[in-house]
Amino acid sequence: MSDLKWKSVEELEELKGSTEKYIATLKSKLNGQNVRLEWINKYIYEKSPVELSINEIEMRLGHKVIIK
Repeated sequence: MSDLKWKSVEELEELKGSTEKYIATLKSKLNGQNVRLEWINKYIYEKSPVELSINEIEMRLGHKVIIK
């Protein structure tokens, strides 16, 4: 960071532009990883076994259940 003090305005403007592009790329990658994490959590939830009572199963199905 200390070398910035000695750069010309033109050099600083170039650095600013490249830094802004780099930050935009990082934000895009971070957003993509956040979406990926949401999907991972969704699939973990969907694939994890759940303990349900007969009443809870019937409520989810919307009809009575007979177990043979």
